[in-house]
Amino acid sequence: MNIWEWIDKLTKGLQKLDSRIIVIESVLFDDKTTPDTPKPQHIGKIIDVSEWQGVIDWPSVIADDVTLSIIRVQHGSAHQDLKYMENLQQCISAGGKYAVYAYFAATSTSDAQQEARDFYNRTQKVVAGKQQPIFYAIDVESIEMSGDITQMRAGVEAYMSQLNTLGVPDNKIVLYIANHLYDKFNLNVARPGAIWIPSYGQNDGTLANSLKPTHPYDLHQYTSKGSVNGITGNVDMSAEPSERFKELIFSA
Repeated sequence: MNIWEWIDKLTKGLQKLDSRIIVIESVLFDDKTTPDTPKPQHIGKIIDVSEWQGVIDWPSVIADDVTLSIIRVQHGSAHQDLKYMENLQQCISAGGKYAVYAYFAATSTSDAQQEARDFYNRTQKVVAGKQQPIFYAIDVESIEMSGDITQMRAGVEAYMSQLNTLGVPDNKIVLYIANHLYDKFNLNVARPGAIWIPSYGQNDGTLANSLKPTHPYDLHQYTSKGSVNGITGNVDMSAEPSERFKELIFSA
């Protein structure tokens, strides 16, 4: 073999070795992602609070892996939550994601419209010009409309339409519906952005010992006896967010 044949053979051998190194590197270091591949979003604890939780240490709450805090603003029009202003201000200041909710207690469609206006205006009184709520939730868990359950659908529709008029679209409205009254209420569940249903089971603070709702849901409130740093005593907790509920959280 002359010198030129030897150099040619050596060159081909090095080329083969180089191609094998590239294959090995791709196996060891390629994570199968590209810069455009979306990374999974972490969902931590989801809580809802009201005046019943007393004084809340919001920085501690947010630090305890709380992804979303749903804060009560009112019970009907008559009762403004005693802690809602403080809770909204301090949750925002602590850097937390938040939504708001109001208990539906309307006696007529016109009363439902007034409740919606109060809900929106009380919220905006605190947060206008600041971080807006991820959604407005209507808590529908008792027979209202002057005791006429057949009118509950009309009342909730009027409430939602009034929120629309105020600038809150349907996809930013969540309905919290009592599991045991879901069928009787006959609400238009196709309209809101998400459905949130309570179903507790043993109600011992764990998701494992809860019972899933018997109706389709986007969020399951599984206990009223949860525990979170920064809150003394029990707190309502929810889990199992659907993809569209996750989109509500992360699109904000």
